[in-house]
Formats: sequence, C-alpha cells, structure tokens
Amino acid sequence: MEEFFKDLKACCQEIYHTIHSGMKKSFYSYEGQGAGGDLSSKIDLFAEKIFMDRLRKYGCINSEESGIVGAGERTIILDPIDGSDNLLSSFPYYGASIALKDSKTLFSCIVNFANGDFFVKWDSLYKKGSLLDDRLEDVQPNPYSKIGIFEKAYANPLIVKKLQEHKLKFRSPGAVALSLAYARYVRYVLFIGKLRPYDIEAGLHQCEGLFLYLDESTILVSKERQIFDMIQDILIKEKDGSKRSV
Repeated sequence: MEEFFKDLKACCQEIYHTIHSGMKKSFYSYEGQGAGGDLSSKIDLFAEKIFMDRLRKYGCINSEESGIVGAGERTIILDPIDGSDNLLSSFPYYGASIALKDSKTLFSCIVNFANGDFFVKWDSLYKKGSLLDDRLEDVQPNPYSKIGIFEKAYANPLIVKKLQEHKLKFRSPGAVALSLAYARYVRYVLFIGKLRPYDIEAGLHQCEGLFLYLDESTILVSKERQIFDMIQDILIKEKDGSKRSV
C-alpha cells in the first residue's frame, strides 16, 4: 500500500499545483455526460487522466467520468474532482476521492485540493497530512465543533426545517466525499440523495468507528451519540410520514 500511496500522492500534488498555478480557460468547458451522470468538465478529465496514467497498474479503475477502465483483481473507485462545480465557481471546497478494494475496501484517500489537506487510511493507519509536506498526524475528533454538514440540503426542505427546530446548525458545501472526510471535525454529516460509489466508498471507509446510519438514499454519520440518535429519529419519522402520505 505504501507504493500505491506514494503514486497517489504524486498525482494529487500535480493536480493541486495545476489548479493553484492558474486555471486554464479550457478547464471551464464541458465534454458531455460522465459515467456518474453529471457533466464532465475538462478539469475533471484532466485530473482523471493523471490518476489513470499512474494508478491503472494497480487494478481496474471505476471513475465517475469514464466508468470502468482497464482490468485487474482490484478496483479503484475514483472521483477525480469531488465538488467540481465549487472549483469552477472559485468556491474553496473541492477535492478527490480514491478507494482501492477487492471484496472489501482496503485503502482510502480523500484530498482537499483547496487547502492541501488529505486523509489516508489502510490497515491500522489512519492519518491526516498535507500535499505540501511529508508530515502525517493522527486524526483527532474535534470536541468543540458547533456545526454539522448537510449535503444536498436544498433538496430536502422538510428535514432542514426539523434540524432547525432542534437547533442543529449545518453548512451545505457541496462535496460529499470531502464532507465525510471531515466527519470527526464537525457534529454530524448528513446526505440525502442518490448514493454513488464515487461519492461514498472512500468516505464510508474513513468513517468506520463513528455512529452510522445508511440506507438506499441516506447517510448519517456522527461522533456524538446524542446527536446521531436525534437526527436518526427525525429521518425515520420523516420516511414513515412519507410512506403514509403515498
């Protein structure tokens, strides 16, 4: 895994420096719909090519942009730019999500290209580092967090209302994998919508050990039992109410 991590970090550093040295105008154009269903910008495809050139020797790659490429006993689940709309809007919350798996997830890395943070996990190692140096540090939960993250809040106004009633503050920055990577730093992470492996595979691997609720359209993660139980109760009641109204 160390060799895989070394090649992966080199990919991420190249993408980071390209973004921060000045985005080319061509990066803002689109090339059609990607395998994940969203439009693929040229910055998405640029980043994807860098990952594929270095990482395809480790197995087949299932990318949000191009789908399944190559062959091998292991599969790399890749979102080359998580939050590309944020990047293209100069909003500093975007990154990449990479998971290596066979029958289970063996390795995950989630990168924040806005500030250089990355989180990496394999075997007993789970560390936070920076693309700008070689230091790695333990990921320590933040006991002082005041907000949660509710991805796709705009599409779930009834849940928003319930969270507000319970005085549960949140932000909705728009990069699911990156938000899951920061789960130990905030009070909770909630996502309600279409679950795609590119968005969640690495994030769920890194959220092991936290309180987790997962179904076909929802992820709730929290380090705090009381907050987790409160939001889970809101979700279950809302789903039951929706069923009765059909």
